[in-house]
Amino acid sequence: MAWGMSFERDAEHDVVTATFTDCILATDEDVQRWRRDVEAQFAKFNGRVDLLINLDGLIVRHTAGRTFGKVRREVLERNTHRSYRYGGDDTTLVFINTSGAIDGAAVNHFATREEALAALLAEREGLRKRGFTPFLPGVISSKR
Repeated sequence: MAWGMSFERDAEHDVVTATFTDCILATDEDVQRWRRDVEAQFAKFNGRVDLLINLDGLIVRHTAGRTFGKVRREVLERNTHRSYRYGGDDTTLVFINTSGAIDGAAVNHFATREEALAALLAEREGLRKRGFTPFLPGVISSKR
């Protein structure tokens, strides 16, 4: 299969799910390609979104890990309210966890989409109960 990704809106839960196919990041150039492609996907949503990321199909090699961590944080800060992950291979998860510690990027990793979605919705509800709503109900995104 060839490199690919899709970002699909789940209207019921007001969340976007990102999926990857054979996105293998082995070089800094691969990471920059990933950034361009991901930014193009986010452009479809007219603002920041809540994001679920299926890490299956996204492979981060040790040769691109440091760059990926920095770029991942920048992309998520610019395009998401919150993000939760599921799936993925062990090496990619190491880089996700490491970049969370080094670059301050959210880790929020779960075994399944259902667990990740439940955690995202619980965070959203907790914020709502405290009187903070960073998004408009029923709208996939809004600017803060």
